[in-house]
Amino acid sequence: MADAIPLLELPHRQARALLRTGAPVFLSIDPVEFHGPHLSLRNDHLVSTGLARRFHEGLVAAGPEGAAWPFLLASTLDAGVDPTQGPGSRAVAFRDLCTLIVTACEALADLGARRVVLMTFHGAPLHSIAIHRGTEALIARGVRAVAPLNLLLSDVATSSPEPFAPALAHVSEPERSEMLRTLRHDFHAGFMETSFALALAPSSVDTIHRTLPDCPSITPDLRLMALARAADRAGRSHVAAELRVAAYGVGWSKLRPFPGYTGKPRHATAEAGEVFVRYAVSRAVPLIRDVFVGRAPPPPPMPWMEALTFGGRMPGLDVPLEAVADLG
Repeated sequence: MADAIPLLELPHRQARALLRTGAPVFLSIDPVEFHGPHLSLRNDHLVSTGLARRFHEGLVAAGPEGAAWPFLLASTLDAGVDPTQGPGSRAVAFRDLCTLIVTACEALADLGARRVVLMTFHGAPLHSIAIHRGTEALIARGVRAVAPLNLLLSDVATSSPEPFAPALAHVSEPERSEMLRTLRHDFHAGFMETSFALALAPSSVDTIHRTLPDCPSITPDLRLMALARAADRAGRSHVAAELRVAAYGVGWSKLRPFPGYTGKPRHATAEAGEVFVRYAVSRAVPLIRDVFVGRAPPPPPMPWMEALTFGGRMPGLDVPLEAVADLG
């Protein structure tokens, strides 16, 4: 396992020499965000960094060019659009984040980066769109760049959950089948994300997750569900699936008291997390390699969200601090 090299902490000449090898730079862009009582405020960063290491290992194993690549980390951008509201969360405006990301990406290009992987574990649509601005800025400078979470989010929203069934092997029926069926609605600090954290950053997870009550049933937003049905009738099944996920996100934000997590984190395990991590690696590494040889990167999910929010000017989901459940 290669040691991570903090690229921007090196003398300038050494940093440029490492970049001349063509090794990719992993840039993490994640909010400081409330993740219920059991996960850290920097959980997205911790999972992003853990996944970056696994992706780098996959690139090295795939060789031949990547076999000699060092594991280069740029300094983290602790910023994100539409974080889950709760104690300690920091929100950054969409346009401000776009500027911050593009500036960071252009600086990496100036330093000599030839390949950049923009990492995040924050799935808010406007956040992904802001990161895509960075991808576009790098490509315009001749740098091969990709944000692999775009592909993974699309998988969760639109594909069959069957590849994740082994993560639920320890859960008894009928609960197991129900959790698998609703896995795409387990989008924040629930079974899936807590399992990721247990696999990649176990010391950051509080054992209280084992005794947390399940997230209450979510009533999806009726307007977004109506739009999803309209999209289905128009043959836009991919958009319809995205709208349904968004509808459950809006419905979740209206729960009172607000738990700050979805799903059933009590079932999370490191072993389940490894199932999710292996899937992420199997999907992301071939994508990254393809982009590095000239394939266009995938677009962000829910690109319509920018227009729907008037370029991010409309406020995000409102959860007052006094509405957040006190679970320890």
